[in-house]
Amino acid sequence: MSRIILRECGIYALPDKREFVVRGCGRDGYTFYSHQAWKESGSSEYRLNTEGRLLSKGSRTRWRIADLTDTGRTAESPTLAMSKSARIPNAQPIRRLQSCSRDTAR
Repeated sequence: MSRIILRECGIYALPDKREFVVRGCGRDGYTFYSHQAWKESGSSEYRLNTEGRLLSKGSRTRWRIADLTDTGRTAESPTLAMSKSARIPNAQPIRRLQSCSRDTAR
């Protein structure tokens, strides 16, 4: 199978209309985040394997790469949350860079 290339921070939809933000991970992998999980720096819902199949918690799903539709939209990087105890008076919120750098070591 040829190498799969998806847009970093691209928003893709499944046929059931659910949308996910895509993040590259590793050499040939991608993870898929719901909009809510992306905003909250939560866990990914799916991972794409090298055969083009979406996995959920390591198990194959019915979805394949061919089922995805690129919406043409790109997600903004979420604001980093700061706990009340770590707040600095008059500090501006820290935002992630548009490169969508995200810690993928989970």
